[in-house]
Amino acid sequence: MNVILRAEKGGGDRRYLTQPRGEGTTWYAVAEVPRTLRRAIGKKRLLKSLETTDLRVARIARWNAVADLKSEIAKHRTPGPEDQDPLLLEAMAFREEFVRADAARRNDLMYQITDRAEEIDLAAGGTRDEYEPFSEPRAATKPATEFVQLASAKVTPADLYIERWLAASTYSERTKADARTALAQFKDWCTKASQGFFIETTTDRVAADFRDEAFVKAGVHFKTANKKLSALRQYWTWLEKSFGVKSNPWMRKSLPKAKAHRIAPDGPMGPERPFTDDEVRILLAGPADTDMANTMRISALSGMRLDEIGQLRVGDCRNDTFSVTRSKSAAGVRTIPIHSALRPMIAKLVGKRDAAAYLFPDFQDTGWDGNRTMALSKRFTYYRKKLGVHDKRPGARRSKVNFHSFRRWFATKAEDAGHRENVVADIMGHESAVGITFGLYSNAQLKRLKLACVESVKLP
Repeated sequence: MNVILRAEKGGGDRRYLTQPRGEGTTWYAVAEVPRTLRRAIGKKRLLKSLETTDLRVARIARWNAVADLKSEIAKHRTPGPEDQDPLLLEAMAFREEFVRADAARRNDLMYQITDRAEEIDLAAGGTRDEYEPFSEPRAATKPATEFVQLASAKVTPADLYIERWLAASTYSERTKADARTALAQFKDWCTKASQGFFIETTTDRVAADFRDEAFVKAGVHFKTANKKLSALRQYWTWLEKSFGVKSNPWMRKSLPKAKAHRIAPDGPMGPERPFTDDEVRILLAGPADTDMANTMRISALSGMRLDEIGQLRVGDCRNDTFSVTRSKSAAGVRTIPIHSALRPMIAKLVGKRDAAAYLFPDFQDTGWDGNRTMALSKRFTYYRKKLGVHDKRPGARRSKVNFHSFRRWFATKAEDAGHRENVVADIMGHESAVGITFGLYSNAQLKRLKLACVESVKLP
């Protein structure tokens, strides 16, 4: 089969065109399949009939057909950032072959790349007399210039390797999602600022401009900004180690911590607080669904975090004891006596179910590190606000009360009852600030201390 991928002298422009059945027959558009995908697709090239024997008509119809063929090839690739843009997809297909080609093949590919770039340039309003893809881009030739740079591996899309980086990391799913969000925000900023979104063009100055415009001028909290800047810094660090990318533009770009001032505990910037007894009473008496009502009571009478409750299995609720086997810290892995007011509810939830079953089977796994309570947390926020239990002060980022306020309420009540700080810390899953001295107690004595502490907390 005579496949023509670039213009030939005397034959006119026959790029991406072929007549597999010979001269005078139907023209087809043709696209080469990258070597890495030939096993998956089963072919070296794909064809699409243009349903014409007229070369002039075929020349016009080929580009849509080629785009369709490239899209078909793309379905077999690992999804990447270039898959959203057919022109970018075409450039990356050229690039894939270009970086593996020998000198002779690269020279031939450059003819194909520049010929295609000229078509892009003309479509954007350029003229043949003015066309030069390697010079500084004019407004009309910017797409063509970027096409040449990408196709010939002069520049690299900044997000080309992000999935490869994340796959090699040990980050949690939530951290991976945060990293994707940070890079997507940088990409959006580059688009609006007419700044190339390439690894090679992301300089110290570009990184600083992004930080100042996207975060400083926008008034983003320094912790939020630094989390995103840290993700970009870590990605570029991996690029340095993996591909020898020179200098990390995101180093030393973190925003300084807000200057510490004496903050009134009851002021807008003060810490989040426990619920008051009245607020607990309102929340427990309200029209909550069964799962929400049960989790509120468990947290209020055990001090457990919401995500810890969501991870409880039937086998973790035996012998009047909660066993927390998965938590944020080593101290969080602990046992908690089940409050007498909770035992009938827990017995009903446990029933005769399998020990491996979740205590709350209807909670959905969100994919965020196995978190099963994200939807419930959002429902609780709506429920709490609807009942008027809300404390967002002017100038504050968020309310001073949330589901965690049940846990704070439990700690406050236990401490008010006079129990030792290290006992309360053990129940809560905290490292005690005063030091753990449980070596002085037997297991039975410690269990009695913890049970007395839990039972001292009464619902209002």
